[in-house]
Amino acid sequence: MNSVFDSLAAQALAAYGKAGAVFTFIQHSENVTYRIQDKRKTFLLRLHTPRAPEMGQHGANPAMIESELLWLDALKRARLPVPTGIRNRAGERVTRLEWDQTPLNASLLTWLDGIDYARELEREETAAQVGDLLGRLHKHASRWRLPPNFIRPARDMVFFRAALENLRPAVADGRIKYSDLRQFEDALETLAFHLEHLRKTRQTWGLIHGDPYKGNFIYKDGKLALIDFSLSAFGYPLFDLALALSDTREDLRPLLLAEYQKQIKLPARWQTLLEGLYLASMVGTFSFWINSPEAQEELIRRVPLIAREYAAKFNYDERFWFDQNQEDEHQRI
Repeated sequence: MNSVFDSLAAQALAAYGKAGAVFTFIQHSENVTYRIQDKRKTFLLRLHTPRAPEMGQHGANPAMIESELLWLDALKRARLPVPTGIRNRAGERVTRLEWDQTPLNASLLTWLDGIDYARELEREETAAQVGDLLGRLHKHASRWRLPPNFIRPARDMVFFRAALENLRPAVADGRIKYSDLRQFEDALETLAFHLEHLRKTRQTWGLIHGDPYKGNFIYKDGKLALIDFSLSAFGYPLFDLALALSDTREDLRPLLLAEYQKQIKLPARWQTLLEGLYLASMVGTFSFWINSPEAQEELIRRVPLIAREYAAKFNYDERFWFDQNQEDEHQRI
């Protein structure tokens, strides 16, 4: 790994009283992450600098990181299986480092043992656990009193439209067809129309995980835990649910939904909202990929598929996940 990041990791560990601990690079995504092993325990170190600006600059704001860690503490107290932050020797959760005369934030979290929740582990029990865990997470968020000065980014139409704008250079250079971009534009405006008619309550808008794909679930002894709240935000709980459904085997989605609904009532037209928010999430994903050399092949392959097989149907008010004639039997929120 980059020796600069290794040097910063060592600097951060000293601030947490763990100088000399063994650290191993994991990845560079929205943060640079290391696995930390000292004599007794394992930890996760995060250096808050994203691989690409499109992933957001919230890691540069100590108050945003502090807010994330405060929520994790509250979730842990509520007995949800999540990591929590560790305070440094000064009693602070966020550590300021010096990187080329620029401040860089670092945080240290507990390490949750287990293996990645991969496709081969997916079955009825685990799909139900995903629905239950997200439902409990959102129920907690709907009831938790935010601490003073709590701040996180927003995953709203402003964010989704900005992500769409990031795709325009790829139209100019031919990586994305204009007709596909138009499908996404129309889908976002259709979604915006439906969201305008969604009554905003603490059950329909609030803190969300922001990235609940399989890679952010840890599996151990038949149980799932949820990790990596780096993209947590104020947003629509249905956004989380849409992402989780998109990464769940089709035959298991009803189980996930059923468990989720034991915790949270779904609003009217939830099928349309879920599909629209999934499309918005894909626009965000493509925005992350647009300047990533290693993602170009996947970008060129996935954009036409999502635009023509999913967004096109959505724009004609046709369902791509749910039964077109399925009636909304759930109480309006």
